[in-house]
Amino acid sequence: MKSLEVVAHPSFKNHEREWLAGLRASRDPDKSAPRITLVFPGSHLAPQEFAAEIKKRAEGVEKIRFKLCSAVVVRDPQVEAYHVFLVPDEGSGAITRLYNRLHAGKLAPILRSDITYLPHVTVASAENWAAAYQIATRLNAENFSVAGEITELEVHERDLKVQTIARIPLKKGWLFG
Repeated sequence: MKSLEVVAHPSFKNHEREWLAGLRASRDPDKSAPRITLVFPGSHLAPQEFAAEIKKRAEGVEKIRFKLCSAVVVRDPQVEAYHVFLVPDEGSGAITRLYNRLHAGKLAPILRSDITYLPHVTVASAENWAAAYQIATRLNAENFSVAGEITELEVHERDLKVQTIARIPLKKGWLFG
């Protein structure tokens, strides 16, 4: 069954991108590039109508700068696993406001009331809480800070593979943005 979603593939400095890729490669079954999911599957709109709605909702939104500085463990009951998320200390509010903005209008019906949205990049998955907590604890002991920037949104259609059906650039920041 096909599904639609919206993600951001933030830009990172080379050494930070490599650090994130290394974490994900060894601990996360999803080997794709780091991303922040902004609209989860669930819409019944046609792909082009979905993409047009995202473009409308994102109009005027400026690019978002953030810093990932903490690791947290989150239970995922859908796949019976625990994920380790890197969450932003800076920029979390801007990402959350974008998430809320994208779920207005035609996408309001798919806003999930059963989970709290937490901006994040997934870096690991484990079958039990203790293993995930151990990974998060080790990461937090490193006192890391990974700066990133969201400059565009990608609308994906998923079936057996992921296909990008639209790229929606965010507005450049004021003056030198």
